[in-house]
Amino acid sequence: MDKIIIRESVRNLVEFCLKKGDIDNRFSGSARATEGIRAHQKLQDDNSKIYENYEKEVYLTYEFEMDKGLINIEGRADGIIIQEDRIIVEEIKSTYKSFAYIDDSNEVHWAQAKVYALIYGKQNKLKEIYIRLSYMQLETTEIKSFEKKFDIQELEKFTFEILEEYEKFNILVFQQKGIRDNSIKMLKFPFEKYRDGQRKLINISYQTIKEKEMLFTQAPTGIGKTISTIFPAIKAIGEGIGARIIYLTAKTINREVAEDTFEKLRKEGLKFKSIIITAKEKICINETFDCNPEKCIYAKDYYSKVKNAILYILENEERISSEILQKYAEIYKVCPFELSLDLSLYCDAIIGDYNYIFDPRASLGRILESKGNIVLIDEAHNLIDRARSMYSATLCKSQIMKCKKLTKGRLNKLHSILGKINNCFIDFRNECDHKDVEWFYEGESPKDLNKHLQFYLKESEEVLVRGNKFDGYEDILQLYFEVNTFVSTMQLYDENYMTCIEKETQELKLTLYCVNPAKNLKEYLSRCYSVIFFSATISPINYYISMLGGQDTTYRLKLPSPFKKENLKVHVSPINIRYTHRKRTLEFVKGKIHDFIRVQMGNYIIFSPSYAYMELLWDEMSKLNLNEFQLIKQKQNMSEEEKGEFLNNFKTNNNLLMFCVLGGMFSEGIDLPGEQLIGAIIIGVGYPMISMKNEIIKEYYKEDGYDYAYIFPGISKVQQAAGRVIRTEIDTGRVLLIDDRYITNKYKMLLPNEWYPINKY
Repeated sequence: MDKIIIRESVRNLVEFCLKKGDIDNRFSGSARATEGIRAHQKLQDDNSKIYENYEKEVYLTYEFEMDKGLINIEGRADGIIIQEDRIIVEEIKSTYKSFAYIDDSNEVHWAQAKVYALIYGKQNKLKEIYIRLSYMQLETTEIKSFEKKFDIQELEKFTFEILEEYEKFNILVFQQKGIRDNSIKMLKFPFEKYRDGQRKLINISYQTIKEKEMLFTQAPTGIGKTISTIFPAIKAIGEGIGARIIYLTAKTINREVAEDTFEKLRKEGLKFKSIIITAKEKICINETFDCNPEKCIYAKDYYSKVKNAILYILENEERISSEILQKYAEIYKVCPFELSLDLSLYCDAIIGDYNYIFDPRASLGRILESKGNIVLIDEAHNLIDRARSMYSATLCKSQIMKCKKLTKGRLNKLHSILGKINNCFIDFRNECDHKDVEWFYEGESPKDLNKHLQFYLKESEEVLVRGNKFDGYEDILQLYFEVNTFVSTMQLYDENYMTCIEKETQELKLTLYCVNPAKNLKEYLSRCYSVIFFSATISPINYYISMLGGQDTTYRLKLPSPFKKENLKVHVSPINIRYTHRKRTLEFVKGKIHDFIRVQMGNYIIFSPSYAYMELLWDEMSKLNLNEFQLIKQKQNMSEEEKGEFLNNFKTNNNLLMFCVLGGMFSEGIDLPGEQLIGAIIIGVGYPMISMKNEIIKEYYKEDGYDYAYIFPGISKVQQAAGRVIRTEIDTGRVLLIDDRYITNKYKMLLPNEWYPINKY
């Protein structure tokens, strides 16, 4: 039997087998890595002067033959010192710890050096070799070294013990992939027949993955987008095309649909491990949300315990849900969030939020570094606004003033820096006053402010890294993270950004706003094997392609609705409901809704353009004699539990009038088939509020600006809301559009073909 080939770095090999210790969220500072690199370089430069024969960053690689595998190990030794009587392999580490607490007991540090020493020794036919472990104290630049002599046989025994453990784990992963691939070969489409357009979507998705390309798909409700993208991706993996599926979506309910789809395929015989990545605070099982080994038993000694948990789960679970993660986290006393990240490396599918791939502050770096990621992006129309948010950053004057007061008389240097930062904000406020505006924006980054922010990072790190908690410590820490994000965003600042200043009574906000996220998205998309964007509402498709990092040659697919045209009747009432006319025309709107729902009794959603309008309409509709109907309205900031209770009304009641907000949580991503929902009334064209950011978008895109800022995002909301009505082949339903803009040529061209003929009501 052919041996499996495994490739790994020395560091990853050693850490996987030997890493112990705690998860610790206590502050360590972003400068630590940079200072560590400088410490390495300084010691290497010193050694170059001291030793005649010295090499730094020596690349070493070796293939070890094991029982079932060939393990290729590679890495760079920090330094090799060659003397007449001995050869020394040096491993350099940096630390803030006092040398009183540093000894020669760190097993992982020695292990890295031992593997390098073995490789060097075998390649140079040595019988013995020296290892030097050198620590540099970052504050004093002092060096403390430990040196030991080893014979090559001793190092070989040690290394093979590690490799045997590593091989055992990788053989398990390899065997499971073999079982997976065999199950994929036997896997059939889980439904008796394909819906209209479904086979086409499956075939084109498969071809896109095979060609390592990108596809934008507009597939109306009912085609079965989730199964039609997951199924071809699984088939591709079974043929060695790609290695893993990453399914991204903005909403919890869509993650559940993806999870259920994998489960359906497993019932057809598929062996495929899927995992849901849930936000740390949502999956935490500790009494208090504090990733500190002194406060959390699940953080304490995490790295010593997690390997057994990973092995057991991989051997026994296929559908790794949040509940499964919490269950095993409790059994093994490990953090469920960190467990999910560690497990994800060995899973065939990862389901999670957009930010786990695209957000520089939250992306799964370990996953992005691996090759073969097939990325499926659900409800892709939501990614534009989310991406703008991910690549933007905001600072508030109030937080700076708060920290300035906290540092007065205690941390003078920090107090002085915060004073200079505050002066910059005062200048921005004065500029608002001078221009007599509440907000303004400009196309230049605030370079003068950036200089002071850099000083804040450096000085606050020195305070925070000591770990001495004091009154105001958390505020200074929070501002540190906000400033760090802002400074990092400054490095991305280019023609795709605007600097925004907003004045709100006592507050002043400064935002680096990413108007066009395409360039930043491309950076992350380029690391993926293949990407498929899909939604019922990515029209006009060229707009979404340009905004989400595609190009002129990017593949695109637009599919018609699989449902019979006559199943959905669309009507329009051309009433002027623009903001200045709303109160005047409210009586007409009320009348049209009353007439519309009287034609056919059942459950309806009325989508209003805002909460304020919804309240006005609620009051007016409540005055009518609607005894047959039960009126319920959406509340602001509903919890998941409240949302579930709200939706449950559709399943248990008839003749409901549900008042919701267009573009809110109930206008997309919810499934109400059959009699649960027979109609929707959509008031307005989904037009976003006139705001600074929308005005920036309008100006930035010039002749396309009005469409990009207001019309296209609005019509997407309208289509999503209407899409709640028809969910299956047997559904029938009615939609009433209330707005006179729907009868203009502009909107006639944007509405889906399958809605026509649209009758005046």
